[in-house]
Amino acid sequence: MNQMPLDFRDDKNGRGRRNESYASRHRLFFALCPSEAIEQQAAAIADDYRRAFSLSGRPRLTTLHVSIIWVGDYPKLPEDVVFAARQAGATVESAPIAMTFDRIMRFPQARALVLCGEGGRKPLTRVHVQLGVGMHNAGLRHNISRDFTPHMTLLYDRKTVPPTSLDTPVSRTASEFLLIHSVLGKTEHRIIDRWPLLG
Repeated sequence: MNQMPLDFRDDKNGRGRRNESYASRHRLFFALCPSEAIEQQAAAIADDYRRAFSLSGRPRLTTLHVSIIWVGDYPKLPEDVVFAARQAGATVESAPIAMTFDRIMRFPQARALVLCGEGGRKPLTRVHVQLGVGMHNAGLRHNISRDFTPHMTLLYDRKTVPPTSLDTPVSRTASEFLLIHSVLGKTEHRIIDRWPLLG
């Protein structure tokens, strides 16, 4: 799942589909979450760019994450979907993932200022595919993306910001991944389940 400000409606099977309306209020997705030290580093980067480019968007520091794969958006969170997503999460086999974000850029369609980089992309892509296959086997849409781009969204803003390499990359090793319930419009994330990355 790319961190795009799109909402989704249920398909006839209640499995969630992409739609630009805002009827759906509950999002379910798998993600990595940063440590407190990474949050502070990201906050400093966001503040620097807000000042440098006169951005009005507010940093998303309470909900920073690296999306792995989107499950769906729903008017109400279906218990059967949560159960199936948990089944998919339990199928993942991966060692801890060392990630490095060494660039900052804008995703134009999403109007998002993001951190990104190649460090950790391959193992995280493998987890993305494993979860997609697990979701399919559990009866959900697989949502595997050929354009999967690991990133961390700092803020949303209409202004264009040129891509830049960071003097000090943002690096961490992820030792677990999470299933997250996002209450859309409230900037609120609820952790439903978590799994260690043990190798």
